[in-house]
Amino acid sequence: MTQREVWDAYDAEGNKLGFDLYRDEADKIPFGAYHIVVEIYTVTKDNEVLTTRRHPDKGWGLKWEITDGSALKGETPEQGALRELREETGVVVKAEDLRLVYSLYSRDENALYYCYLAIIDKANQTFRLQEGETVDYRFLPYTEFKAFVHTEKYAPPVRERFLAHEELFDRMILFRAK
Repeated sequence: MTQREVWDAYDAEGNKLGFDLYRDEADKIPFGAYHIVVEIYTVTKDNEVLTTRRHPDKGWGLKWEITDGSALKGETPEQGALRELREETGVVVKAEDLRLVYSLYSRDENALYYCYLAIIDKANQTFRLQEGETVDYRFLPYTEFKAFVHTEKYAPPVRERFLAHEELFDRMILFRAK
């Protein structure tokens, strides 16, 4: 028997509401309640962006994206980001290695998004894909990544959030101190 994925319920300002939400009942989330979704842009010291390909059985199957997922009950956004990155890619970073790019809420998805940037040394990481989640990975130089986001091969909802914050990503990736 598979264990249900449980999330904490939050209001639009990120305050816990004191009850649980369940992935398998996402269509029943009450109005005004949200769960935390984390996105992690993993970038090498040479400005290459880690992209992963979604499992064919998932929504947006075989589309490419960055690492993302829901924070589980009891996790902070940072803890959820560290776990998702480790589970889906094998990449291990510390909380202090995460830089918040933006946060926002989506009424349509009942989600509070926390988007992070993690700079890694590719040579010091072991990459491993999570069965049932990711089927491939690759690194793209940031300028190529920006062009790739515009193709039909990239997951549309992730594309929309990236494009809405593209200037911020440019500043954080291209103009960061090396």
